[in-house]
Amino acid sequence: MLRVIFDTNIYGLLVEEKNIDIIGKRIADDKEFVIYGFKLIRKELRDVPKGEKLGKLKTRNLILTLYDKLTEGRYLENSIEIDKLALKFYNAYREFGGIKNWNKSNINIDFTLVACATFYKLDVVISDDSKTLLSKPALKAYKHICVKEGIWQPNLWRYSDLKIKFNF
Repeated sequence: MLRVIFDTNIYGLLVEEKNIDIIGKRIADDKEFVIYGFKLIRKELRDVPKGEKLGKLKTRNLILTLYDKLTEGRYLENSIEIDKLALKFYNAYREFGGIKNWNKSNINIDFTLVACATFYKLDVVISDDSKTLLSKPALKAYKHICVKEGIWQPNLWRYSDLKIKFNF
C-alpha cells in the first residue's frame, strides 16, 4: 500500500481533467493508494477565490469536494516537530543555493508538507511545483537532512507520475 499526500497544485490540476469524475473515483477506490489530508493544504484550497469558475461550476467547490472525497477523513496533524523539520529543510535549501524567502512565498507550506510526510513516514508526496518543492536545492535539502538525521525520506512524484499510475 502507498501512503500519499498531494500538494495543493495537484488538486487544481485534477479538476481541470476532462473526466475528473471517473479519475477521482478510480483514485478514491484504489485501496492500495491511500491519500492523506493536511490542514495547511486544505487551507490553501479554501483560498481559491469563491467566484472563480471552471466551465459552469465554481472551482473552489470542485477542488474542496475532490479533496474531501480523496482524503476521506484521513487527516494528519501538524506539530512542533514537523515545523522544526520544515525549518531544517529550509535552512539546508538556502545552503544549497535556494533563494525563496520563508515568509514571502509559500515555500514554508511546501517544506512543512514534506516534513509532515517525513514525520508520518508517508511513501509519496506528489507535486508539480518545480520552482520550490521540487527544485534542485529543495531536493538536495530533503536528502541531506534525512540522511544526516537518519530519518525517513518520502518519494517525490510529479503530476505526470500520477497520470501514469492511473492511466489518464
